[in-house]
Amino acid sequence: MKKNKNSIQRNFPYQHPTFGRVTKKKHPDSWKKTVYYWWWSYLKRNQEYLKCCESEGSGKLNKLYQDFGDVRSDDFQKWWSEGDRGANLFSNPVAQSTVRVLEVGDVVTGENQLTISFPLSLPKRHLKKRLNDLLIKHHKGQRGVQQAKNSKAKYQFKGQPNFEGLERALKVYDHLEWLKLKGVKKPYWKVAMDLDILRDKERLKPNDPPREAELKRRIITAIIGRLKKKASLSVQNVGKGLFP
Repeated sequence: MKKNKNSIQRNFPYQHPTFGRVTKKKHPDSWKKTVYYWWWSYLKRNQEYLKCCESEGSGKLNKLYQDFGDVRSDDFQKWWSEGDRGANLFSNPVAQSTVRVLEVGDVVTGENQLTISFPLSLPKRHLKKRLNDLLIKHHKGQRGVQQAKNSKAKYQFKGQPNFEGLERALKVYDHLEWLKLKGVKKPYWKVAMDLDILRDKERLKPNDPPREAELKRRIITAIIGRLKKKASLSVQNVGKGLFP
């Protein structure tokens, strides 16, 4: 699919998903290592929102449903692309994120805007240098950090994303929910060993002395408890339009 040269390029405060072409799909990391994929993944665990999806948007989460739609499918690309949903939810407003040529009489307002006028009669090399000098002087933010902090997107991720942490927490959440559904009770340290989410130095080993093994079990139990709490809170928050 060719890109319309006149189409507006949307600007996201964080890296956005890319999927490649029909004939050449990108690696799953191209969308899984984005906060937007994990936002969608956590929303899929919110039972109240899933009930809203089942009833096609009826209930108190109707407003959220109008934006996020039905998340019950496992096809993230389809969900993201449908009706330009991902850009509408998470990109900065078009007026804020567009570089454009002003027409006579145009007025630019808003924060983080720099209006420049330069004569086309000057050499390109000179103009490029002057533009670069102006950017250095006026664009103070570090790449990514300030962009996210000053975002005007409709839905905003808070903080800096830790994809490994988001994935680990969701793995724990899913497994504990599955055990609850099966009516199985299992110590948290065994859950961690089953999921293989621990670093090598954290794992219990057959030759660990008894006191060291007991200490590891306590530490592992605390880790799983924290991950469960973190994931549960995030699952609740996405039902309010917040993440994490």
